Amino acid sequence: MTEQAIIKQIGKPAEIDLRKPKPIGSTGFYLKSFKTKNDESDSLKADSKCNFEKRTDGLLLRANYSNKLTAIPIPNENIIGITLKRGKENIDPFFLSPMWILLKLGVSKLYARYFRFRLHEYSIDQMELNIKTTDYEMDFIANGYLFERQLSFFENLNYGNKLKTEIKAST
Repeated sequence: MTEQAIIKQIGKPAEIDLRKPKPIGSTGFYLKSFKTKNDESDSLKADSKCNFEKRTDGLLLRANYSNKLTAIPIPNENIIGITLKRGKENIDPFFLSPMWILLKLGVSKLYARYFRFRLHEYSIDQMELNIKTTDYEMDFIANGYLFERQLSFFENLNYGNKLKTEIKAST
C-alpha cells in the first residue's frame, strides 16, 4: 500500500508537539491471531512483529514477518473496541534487598522493580492487546514491563469508552 493511499484513508502522521510531548507510536507487539471478515483483504501471519502509528484519522498497523512488510490502515470510525490487559505481577523482595528498601520508603514498584538482585523478586506476565474493528479482530502480546507506556499511547488516542483496560491482581 502506498503512502498516498494510506493518507487518503487515515490521514497524515500525527505531529509532535514539543511543548507537551505525547506518544505517536506503540512499541513492538507480536501478533497471535488475526481474523478478517473480508476474504479478499490482507491476512497477517501469526508471530508477525507489529506496531501502531497514530494518524490524524486513525491508526496504521505495520506488520513485519520474514522481512515482508504489510501496512493496514484502520480508520477511527471502524474501531469497535480496544482492550489492553496487564499481566499478573509477582512481587517478592527478600529482606533488606534494594528493592525491599525502596518499597518500604514508598518508591513506586514501577521504579523499585529495576533494583532487584534476583529474578524471582519481581516478575510480570506478558500484556495482551485485543483490537476489534468492523473488518478485523486481532490479538497481540508484548512484554509486561511496557504496559504503562502502551496505556499512555492508547489513552492519547482519545477513543473514550472504546478503550478498556484490565489489570490482573498481583501477588
